[in-house]
Amino acid sequence: MRRLQVHNWGTFSGLTEIPIAARGFLFVGRSGSGKSTLLDAMSALLTPPSIVDFNAAAREAERSGRDRNLVSYVRGAWADQQDSESGEIATQYLRKGATWTALVLEYRNGEDRVVSLVRLFWIAGNGTAAADVRKHYMVAERAFDIAADLDGFDLDLRKLKQRLHDVHHFDSFAGYAERFRHQLGIGNEMALRLLHKTQSAKNLGDLNAFLRGFMLEEPKTFDAAERLVGDFAELDGAHQAVVTARRQVETLLPARAHHAELMAVRRQRSELDELKLGIDSYREQRRLALLDARLQELDTQDRGLAGEEGQRRAVLENHQRRLDDLEAQRRAQGGERIDALERERGQQETERDRRAAKRSQAEQACRQLEQVLAGSAQGFAEQAAQARAALEDGTRAAAELDEAIGQRIAGKAEDARRFAEVRAEIDALKRNPSNIPAPMQALRARLSADTGVPEAALPFVGELLQVRSEDADWRGAIERVLHGFAQSLLVDERHYADVADWVNRTHLGIRLVYYRVRDNEHALPGRAPAAGSLLHKLELREHAFAGWLRRELGKRFDYDCVDNAKALRHAERAITREGQVKHPGERYEKDDRHAVNDRRRWLLGFDNRDKLALFEEEGLALAQRIAACDADVAALRARRERDGARRLAQHTLANLAWDEIDVVAPLQRLDDIATALRQLREGDANLRALGEAIDHARADIKQAERTFDGVREERIALGVERSRLEKQRLSCADADARVVTPLQRQGLDERLAGLGVLSLDNLEAHFRQIGNAIVEQTSASDKEHNRLEQLLLGCFRRYCQQWPEDSGDFTVSLSSAEDFLARLQRLERDGLPQHEARFFELLQSQSKNNLLALQRHTAEARKSIAQRLDEVNASLEQVPFNRGTLLTIELGDRRLPEVIEFHQRLRDVLGHHQTEQRELAEQQFAVLRELVRRLGSQDGEDKRWRELVLDVRLHVEFVGVELDAATRQQVEIYRSGAGKSGGQRQKLATTCLAAALRYQLGGEDGELPRYCAVVLDEAFDKADNEFTALAMNIFENFGFQMVVATPLKSVMTLEPFIGGACFVEISGRHDSGVLLIEYDEQARRLKLPERTRGANAADATAATPDAQEAREAEQAQPAPQRLRAAPAVRSVAADPAVFDAAAMAATPQRRPPKSKPKPKSKPKA
Repeated sequence: MRRLQVHNWGTFSGLTEIPIAARGFLFVGRSGSGKSTLLDAMSALLTPPSIVDFNAAAREAERSGRDRNLVSYVRGAWADQQDSESGEIATQYLRKGATWTALVLEYRNGEDRVVSLVRLFWIAGNGTAAADVRKHYMVAERAFDIAADLDGFDLDLRKLKQRLHDVHHFDSFAGYAERFRHQLGIGNEMALRLLHKTQSAKNLGDLNAFLRGFMLEEPKTFDAAERLVGDFAELDGAHQAVVTARRQVETLLPARAHHAELMAVRRQRSELDELKLGIDSYREQRRLALLDARLQELDTQDRGLAGEEGQRRAVLENHQRRLDDLEAQRRAQGGERIDALERERGQQETERDRRAAKRSQAEQACRQLEQVLAGSAQGFAEQAAQARAALEDGTRAAAELDEAIGQRIAGKAEDARRFAEVRAEIDALKRNPSNIPAPMQALRARLSADTGVPEAALPFVGELLQVRSEDADWRGAIERVLHGFAQSLLVDERHYADVADWVNRTHLGIRLVYYRVRDNEHALPGRAPAAGSLLHKLELREHAFAGWLRRELGKRFDYDCVDNAKALRHAERAITREGQVKHPGERYEKDDRHAVNDRRRWLLGFDNRDKLALFEEEGLALAQRIAACDADVAALRARRERDGARRLAQHTLANLAWDEIDVVAPLQRLDDIATALRQLREGDANLRALGEAIDHARADIKQAERTFDGVREERIALGVERSRLEKQRLSCADADARVVTPLQRQGLDERLAGLGVLSLDNLEAHFRQIGNAIVEQTSASDKEHNRLEQLLLGCFRRYCQQWPEDSGDFTVSLSSAEDFLARLQRLERDGLPQHEARFFELLQSQSKNNLLALQRHTAEARKSIAQRLDEVNASLEQVPFNRGTLLTIELGDRRLPEVIEFHQRLRDVLGHHQTEQRELAEQQFAVLRELVRRLGSQDGEDKRWRELVLDVRLHVEFVGVELDAATRQQVEIYRSGAGKSGGQRQKLATTCLAAALRYQLGGEDGELPRYCAVVLDEAFDKADNEFTALAMNIFENFGFQMVVATPLKSVMTLEPFIGGACFVEISGRHDSGVLLIEYDEQARRLKLPERTRGANAADATAATPDAQEAREAEQAQPAPQRLRAAPAVRSVAADPAVFDAAAMAATPQRRPPKSKPKPKSKPKA
């Protein structure tokens, strides 16, 4: 760096030119004189605008933001002052109106080759915004002089380009930087960032972050990852082709099995149909065979029974003849009286039994009535009279009970009906947070299911409105006015046609109103609603229909809310809280069929929890009433049953007479007959013996009659059966002509074999069971056929839907089954193997090559970091860090889990040899695809992961180790400047900066850098003289040209390392200038008066650690003692004579341009 020129830059008005010595240069001056302004001019020329940070050194400890910018420098901002009139604080500028600024930095090498960097800034008007500053960049391969080359510049860039045709012009920093970096030997943009960082570096911060950000370049792993992501598209395409072919095969493969099963079901169905056709003929053939066999059995049985019947008849006749003989003998011996008594005994026994049954009924009735049956005719007559009287009263009571039961059942029916309605409302309210009645919601659900329009796209008006909570006392009246409109359905333009068609063809069962909401419907604005309008009490949900709904409400429901009927009469249209409504045209309405505040009928609102609670409360009350009604009806019915039983008992007693229940008389007569028979029989031994013989004969006759009747009845039954079977045989013989096929006979024989022995008794049942089974199997076969057909067509349909380009000639039907199956066969034979072969080839070649490149770049980047760090450490070995110590930077691996996992995944993919095993290839591809996905993802977490695993700089960590120069023993470790003193932090920062600059600007083989200029802004203000000299020695050893801004106190330490200096001054706080200070090359020192040098030495001594400790000890003493111990030295900053001496030794360097450049719009520029 050999010369700096600034024109109208900050407080440097006009042209200022500063020659810079090749060995190094000092900018000396007080704080605020403009040293940093000149260094910021260098930053503006060298640093990308996105990272440039003006006056950064002065803000080293601040974090509040930047205080200088291009506007402040171009305009010449110098103070903030309060306006006397407005009282506002405003920035004061030196240059108002149109103005321009020029900066030139000239470089020269040992071969006397010159490169000049030039930047122009201008503001055409009075603007003070960053956007008002126009910029232009130039690179000249010659000396560039502002006074000569920009003479007459009037803000016309086109003319300037025409005039300076030998200069390279740029409109952006990128092209300009690329040009000058190539000319100056700056390898990359990171070096520019590092040079800018160096300018303001006083504190290193984290050592790792600094070295990674400013010493190490971004590794080539990012480029390799981008190639991997880019090339993966071809592999992914090949994989997609495999997946597509595989999915096509997987989609059609079930179709082959379904088709085979379908054909089998069709064959089975055909067999079932044939069996069904032959079952009747086969049944009749089997019936005929069974009938013939049975008829033959019946003939045999009948012949046997005929003989037995004749035998039984002869026995019966013999017993009858013997009885007749015995009775004749008894009559001959006087037995007529015995026969008469026996006949009478039989009659009396019958009468006794009849009266006993009646008496039992009477006794049962008395027990039911909790009475005892009377023992006399008079008592029973009274009981019967009482029963007849009670029977009349009981009939009236029964009618009253029936009426009560009927009333309760009717009430329960009404409650049950209402309970069903409430239950439906509760279910609807729980399903959907809507206050709309359940029938309307059910209708919407039907509409949605039939048309496919989502329910959410069909809102009811009431679901989009609610009354504001602060106006809750008006809700009942508002609900009454909007009740009908709230149940209206809103349909947008897209779904209108489908809804209209469905409504037209469907019987709804209820009334439906719906509105067509057109897209982008605009209406003329109506009158604004009055302050008391109903519209102000409504809140609309945020919805696509909100605009239409707001307009519709404004047109139809702009009702005033008034407090009484008087106000109602004077309004055009209004409502009262009590629910009276005045409509336009003097029409009044008050519908009190329901209470105005019956919340169960309210329809508006975004939430239905209150309404749900009301209906649940009502449902609970109804359930309790229904349960109570059931209990009442059960009790009444039990009472009616008890009363009915009593009435039946009373009816029984009322309809009986004493003679019907008196058993005494028959019993007495039977006793008399028994006595008479006993006397007659005991009086004549012959008659007694004949009587016993007659009894035995009668018993024999009864037994013979029973035996004979049994045989005769059996023959009759056989005859009836034979007649029936003969009729059946005739019918079977007529049907036998129908032919049964062998398949039918075999199938039906097999089914009969599983049902047991066939007989006429189970023939119908067996064949019915077979027929039912065939019907069931046919139905099951039909269902299976339909199921398989749907599965098959589903496969075809999915294939056509997913791959329409491959199925254009196919139709989703059974007729195309052969075409689909042929396509499946071709895919299995040709398509899938070809795609898989290409996929395997790309997987093993292209993508794995990129992965190998990524691995190689990772290893090379790690190796490169170690090699370059070795070069830096070799240079650091040549200079001391502290007295008797050296600084070296050690490198270590961080062993980050995510990085380890990433490289393990790379090895997983690369570690397998070439394979065509599907599962293994898919596993490799899945790992690769996940890596590529994350590497190419824009998700924040994935981007963080990508930076971590690819940026090899993050895989290592740096530790500064201070070593004893003689023993190489470790003295101290530096990971950052945290916890260190200001001077220690500056030592570490300066040393690491020197190392980083050597790394970035040094050659591959350790030669001196082509670009040598390093700018430091008050970098040693906190370091002692010894370290300042050590640091400068490091920079000098690395071959750098040091351009340093410093206060006077550091001049003596720095002057051996430079070749020139200037003194920067400012007057009036807004006019900066520069004075050059001569340099003694032999003495390697600035030519300053001795008294100034002595003052600087004293000031420098005061800045040393020993002087600092003396000051701290002094401040610890009492005040009088401190005054006595204070040394008699003068500070350069406090003694104007020092500046006079510097000024006397300096040569003025401010000069006006030969022809003062100025814009047309600002003559004083």
